[in-house]
Amino acid sequence: MHNEHTWTTHSTHHTSEGLVGYQGCPCGAQRIVSVPTETFAPLAEVARRA
Repeated sequence: MHNEHTWTTHSTHHTSEGLVGYQGCPCGAQRIVSVPTETFAPLAEVARRA
């Protein structure tokens, strides 16, 4: 078994609670990652000039 994984995202899906991603490593390990909706910056905030 190796100590470091090389994750590749196979798919992502928007849900009511945020973004969910399904990832896999060439060694066969798999994981599901999520980013809650509240961590996304509002579109107006992203587009605003500094």
